[in-house]
Amino acid sequence: MKTGFYKVEGMRCAGCAGNVERALRAVPGVAEASVNAATGKAMCKFDERATNFDQLAAAVSKAGYKLDRPAIASRAAVPWWKQQWPQVAVITALLIAGWWLNLKPLLIAATVLGALPIVWKALKSLARRDINAEVLVATGVIAAASIGEFLAAAEVALIMRLGEMLEGFTVERCRRSVGSLLEHAPQTARVRRGADEIEIPAADAQVGDLCVVRPGEKIPVDGLVESGQSSVNQAAVTGESVPVDKAAGDEVFSGTLNVSGALIVKATRAAADSTLARIAALVEAAQQREAPIQRTLDRWAKWMVPLMITLSLLTLAVTHDVARAITVLIVACPCALVLATPTAIVAGIARAAREGILIKGGQYLEAAGRLKVVVFDKTGTLTRGEPSVTDVKRFCEEHDEAELIGLAAVAEKMSQHPLGRAVVDHADAMRLAVPDPAAFQAHHGEGVSAQHNGQRILVGKRSLLERHDVALGADHDEHLGAHEEHGHTTLMVAHDGKVCGTICVSDEPRGRADEAVTELRRLGIEKIVMLTGDNPRVARSIATRVGIDQVEAGVMPEQKGARIESLRNAHGAVAMVGDGVNDAPALATADVGVAMGVSGTDAAHEAADIALMADDLGKVAFAVGLSRQTLKIIRQGLVFALVFNLTMITSAMDGLMSLVGGAIAHQISSIVVILNAMRLLRYGKPR
Repeated sequence: MKTGFYKVEGMRCAGCAGNVERALRAVPGVAEASVNAATGKAMCKFDERATNFDQLAAAVSKAGYKLDRPAIASRAAVPWWKQQWPQVAVITALLIAGWWLNLKPLLIAATVLGALPIVWKALKSLARRDINAEVLVATGVIAAASIGEFLAAAEVALIMRLGEMLEGFTVERCRRSVGSLLEHAPQTARVRRGADEIEIPAADAQVGDLCVVRPGEKIPVDGLVESGQSSVNQAAVTGESVPVDKAAGDEVFSGTLNVSGALIVKATRAAADSTLARIAALVEAAQQREAPIQRTLDRWAKWMVPLMITLSLLTLAVTHDVARAITVLIVACPCALVLATPTAIVAGIARAAREGILIKGGQYLEAAGRLKVVVFDKTGTLTRGEPSVTDVKRFCEEHDEAELIGLAAVAEKMSQHPLGRAVVDHADAMRLAVPDPAAFQAHHGEGVSAQHNGQRILVGKRSLLERHDVALGADHDEHLGAHEEHGHTTLMVAHDGKVCGTICVSDEPRGRADEAVTELRRLGIEKIVMLTGDNPRVARSIATRVGIDQVEAGVMPEQKGARIESLRNAHGAVAMVGDGVNDAPALATADVGVAMGVSGTDAAHEAADIALMADDLGKVAFAVGLSRQTLKIIRQGLVFALVFNLTMITSAMDGLMSLVGGAIAHQISSIVVILNAMRLLRYGKPR
């Protein structure tokens, strides 16, 4: 099965999206199709052996729309609503002149010119047995013209055309906010070819190319700094507002801005696979995934069309007034109700992406807005994940301090845990030779064991040593307790069956972690929990410093899922915040899994429902606040649409609203809902 994302031209509203969706699903070989009117994009999963793009495009064309392959970072075509201005201007001039001079031919011309596109689309809809806004409005225009009310007919057609243009403009604004992610991508790259320096399209840069980036230029590729020093503004990728210092060996991303010094960057990814391109692709895919509330509304909408037709027929039967019955049809059309959720979801996901927060679909945005509990891992999440050795204690005379560190480094050399890396880094700083172990095994949540020179080395918790029958004494317990009270993690080192020393490692809390915890409480999170495999004393010390009052320590990775289930049963929806790799089972178990600091990595993108491009705990609070605001905007849109439509239907049935008034009311409701949703694009920005 192939999954393709395509641009759809000619869509005006959610009804149009439904038409395209049905056309795609009717093509043989198509397993799944999803169309989003707010983004103007279609997602189609199909069997390449049974169908191809040309057949998909033909089906969409038959439905009255155009399917295009979207080009990465290409300049968008002129929006359809801009192309309509000349026609609308002519219709307006004819209408005003006909009314002012009382010339019926001018009014007829205005009616025909204004109504032709509407009637044409209505006929196509009827051919598909689809009754939508165009069918209802076309019926109203024809009814008004048939009784000689050409002024009213022309006014209705003009208002609908103007309303469509305004709606198109507001939706296009939302689409541009998504497309602007790729506007950061540079168009050219300055590459060294031997002794020469040439300028090529950034899309042609290859892995291994050396790119020269001068101050004030955008970095054209994902890569590693080969030489030079500079500050780089990474806001386009990570959402960080403060430039980050870069030097040889540091990772940089395509689309970020080189602020000060010159850099030579060695490309590690092709342009199509850059972090920026993958972010844009992920956001685009996320906006095609409906939220649960949207699926519910879609089911309701199917029942609303027969209901409003019934109301119109009842009005005609009671009043014998055709114009009044048609007005009921126009104002009862549930466009605003259908648009309320997808426009808010699209705007929310786009706003999050601009902050370096990748939300993988509407269902996760909705779930984050309903959270009751947030669970944090400790190492690498609440703490910097860059621990360092602070104290070394010997318990035997056989090994001096250097030998003790050397033994521990041999055991930890193959480990990927931050504590193990701290020990190896300390050995490197002491310029110790650290050979590879003959055998290595990681014991999740406890430590590591290794074979070296025919003897076993254990490094980790006391439980690891006890499980391997290493005896511990009172002096060991006293030493461990003293350091753990100060928040230090103590690794016990055993060699040849006995304790030979301890290595104390300290990892500081992240900057502003306490502010993030405070903000989550302000947003209404009922319970904030630290869930860690570390010992209780160390965990409590870190938790106290960041303001977390509930700590569950000594929890093995395989046990975290059960703890999250328990918290969900007791309190409600749970989010798990971790590093995206080691905490993958817990992230998958939680209602919302949040992976920290996943810039440039592939595995962490797959591990969570929300991925934070930067190691900034404040982004967790931002995501929760944005999600809550999105749900609030959705509720506002739904309530407004329901109340407004009911009021207008009642007014139309009572004869208090004309055909022109009905057309105006129909457009007002849709535009208000879209404009309200677009407020999310400004969420968190200074007023």
